[in-house]
Amino acid sequence: MSPQNRPPDLRRNLGAKLRRMREAAHLRLEVAAPKLDKSRSALHRVETGETKANVHLVRSMMDLYDTYDPTLLDEVRKANQTSNPRNRTKPTA
Repeated sequence: MSPQNRPPDLRRNLGAKLRRMREAAHLRLEVAAPKLDKSRSALHRVETGETKANVHLVRSMMDLYDTYDPTLLDEVRKANQTSNPRNRTKPTA
């Protein structure tokens, strides 16, 4: 897995996109967070890639920010995959 495709890096890239979407909608964290049922710090952690975003949250963010990017949902799924090889299922013979 290349360094750019590791889940933590993917989460950071996804978070940056989500932050740009919020900023393009002219919403501050303090305004957007309660509308998404999140605290300011929880939304900040999603935007910095410190915590995982889920598909439902990202859909709510796109609705609130009045924008739609279908590729984001795939990015969420990919970013949430485990990066620990011990957690992967072994192929059966």
